[in-house]
Amino acid sequence: MKKILLIGLKLGLICMVTSLSLGFVNVVTFPSIAKNKEIALQKALAIVNSTGTPGEEIFVNGDSVVKSYYPVKLNNGEINSYIITLIGEGYGGDLFLLANYEKSGKLIASVLMEHKETPGLGDSAERSFYHTKFIGKGDDTPIPTKKSELSVADADAIGGATITFLGVANALRYGSDYAKKIGEKK
Repeated sequence: MKKILLIGLKLGLICMVTSLSLGFVNVVTFPSIAKNKEIALQKALAIVNSTGTPGEEIFVNGDSVVKSYYPVKLNNGEINSYIITLIGEGYGGDLFLLANYEKSGKLIASVLMEHKETPGLGDSAERSFYHTKFIGKGDDTPIPTKKSELSVADADAIGGATITFLGVANALRYGSDYAKKIGEKK
């Protein structure tokens, strides 16, 4: 019995030291992680925006897909487009996208910011060529959400990453509808 208590005490000490070490590492690395995320956001905003100056981020409550948006203004102060932060559902979990839409819902540009998709399959959605199948759609032509709505070459390029495609496409279509909705309100 004494031996079991001694082993339990040693394991408890090991767990305590490990927990304290992990807590220390978290405190030390958190500022760097936050800074890197801000740098990545600024790079993504530059990639999707070529139409004006993004305004302050407006957070959206109670929406499972739209997290926030930035109204993009021209030099005369007129809102030209909306950069929307979207959350899609992929094979590996949430897909975090940033997409710029005209007020009509037409997609100008999009980028996949974060994901946990399968390397070699679903991670192709992080490359810029992947998003070309959606660009220019969303106003008169809906954003494709089925492989049958794509050209043969685009459908073949998706390969075995159908769930990733559906997550990206559905989020982008939802964002298009959301841009139309807020564009009508302004």
